[in-house]
Amino acid sequence: MSRLTEKPAFCPAVRIATLLAVILCLPALLRAQTNQNASESTSSTPAPVVGGTPDERAASVQAAAPMAMQTPQELPSACGERSYVTAVPVEGQYIAMTFDDGPSAALTPHLLDILKQRNIKVTFFVLGQLVQEHPEIIARAVAEGHEIANHSWDHKALNKLGEGGLKHELSDTSEAISKVTGKPVTLMRPPYGATNPRLNRAIEKEYGMKVILWSVDPFDWKRPGPQAVSQRILAGTKPGAIILAHDIHPGTIEAMPATFDALLAKGYKFVTVSELLAMESKNPTPAPAASPSPAVQKSAKSKKKAA
Repeated sequence: MSRLTEKPAFCPAVRIATLLAVILCLPALLRAQTNQNASESTSSTPAPVVGGTPDERAASVQAAAPMAMQTPQELPSACGERSYVTAVPVEGQYIAMTFDDGPSAALTPHLLDILKQRNIKVTFFVLGQLVQEHPEIIARAVAEGHEIANHSWDHKALNKLGEGGLKHELSDTSEAISKVTGKPVTLMRPPYGATNPRLNRAIEKEYGMKVILWSVDPFDWKRPGPQAVSQRILAGTKPGAIILAHDIHPGTIEAMPATFDALLAKGYKFVTVSELLAMESKNPTPAPAASPSPAVQKSAKSKKKAA
């Protein structure tokens, strides 16, 4: 066989160098594959329900969340800068109850009945697309003294949107609300609490709305049951609190009568968020001391008897 047809022999040094190159590149290849899988997983997040009833679409916004609900403490902010409100220092036992993601055709009217029976006023952070579908619920809420605020058009995370998308979510929602109420919209709560100081300033400066978050979160969107929702609200409420809840979950509505009655019994007075903001004071009322648990009370009685 001539040398032209012989297979070239690879030098052992070349083979070793090739093997080393493969070993060195392997971690980078694995990282790239991991990033690709994570990207595919994120892009597979289910979209909000487009068909179905309005209530099914409203209830789907949590399932379609592109991120977890942020707590105000997790939000980035510049040192000393107050670009959003979570609570208000006030004199007196004033609190603001808020409900997000409605109006729900099935649940919000029932909630309005509960509120009317107790003469309680709240603030509803509503979705523009549901306002458009149920203007009669918004009209009733306003007629009964409640406040209507902006919660975006269809519950998209605002910090993920460009200028055009942001304008649709904010301006179109405010327009839909004002068309029913005849009043300008001055408050806005970003879906999921997903925001940042730059976005907050833009919402206030360009769209004329103050960003309102919360100080009490019962995590009712996780549907823990009426008793858990009520207990969490009662445990976290103090003067000036802004309480978060959602009027699209049956368990939340079921929890409200007992929750409202317990807060009223503690001397709390319900006002809208705008009313609470107007009450801001440099000498706020301190939070009431927590009452001892039944176990502590029993122990104290036993010690008294022993003495």
